[in-house]
Amino acid sequence: MSEVKSVVVSYRPRLVYLAVIACCALLVLVLFLGKLWGGQLFTQEMSEKQRLEILTDKLNAVVAEQEEELSRIRLSAKVDVAALENSRQEMIVLQRSIYKRDEELKLYRELLRDKDQPDGLSVADVRLILLDDGRIDYRWVARQKTAKMKTLQVLAELWLLGVQDGESVEISLQDLDAEMTALPLRLAFKYFSINRGLISLPENFEPQQIRIVLRYPWMEKAQFDKKFAWKIEN
Repeated sequence: MSEVKSVVVSYRPRLVYLAVIACCALLVLVLFLGKLWGGQLFTQEMSEKQRLEILTDKLNAVVAEQEEELSRIRLSAKVDVAALENSRQEMIVLQRSIYKRDEELKLYRELLRDKDQPDGLSVADVRLILLDDGRIDYRWVARQKTAKMKTLQVLAELWLLGVQDGESVEISLQDLDAEMTALPLRLAFKYFSINRGLISLPENFEPQQIRIVLRYPWMEKAQFDKKFAWKIEN
């Protein structure tokens, strides 16, 4: 039978202290390294944050500049639209003025060629046009032929003659034309005067004639009094 020998290990407190110190040193080193890594990571994050803040400020400045440019473009577009509309309105006014001058020139030539025009006041070129809204666009030309042919004041009165509810009636154009404020109309012209307006016919009224009366203000008696047939032009 073999003999068992005991191994005796001597207790050394110094080794225990060294092991504890080594563990503490290792723990401190780990904490230091962790703090160093965290500091570097925090520095990188702060640097990235600053970079993003700078980039954000630049982008905000660009956006503000673009918005300002867009506002200028919109304002310029509004100005251009307003200028275009003004130009369009001016063109319409100019076209109307040219049309009126051409019409007056045509009438003036006809007046010079008309050998049958009576002396004094007369009316010519009575026209009636039916509009889409049911109103009537009317036009008539007052003329005068005198020895001196100077600009004179002329008073004009107009009536519409027809049948309403089976009875003959005579209606003043003042009651039918909203733009006609009072009768007689006061005209001033040398050779002729082109007059026009819009009238709305009363219900159950059948127009038959237009009566036009002209006279000079210093005369009580009418110089011209004539009835024209109601004829709508196509």
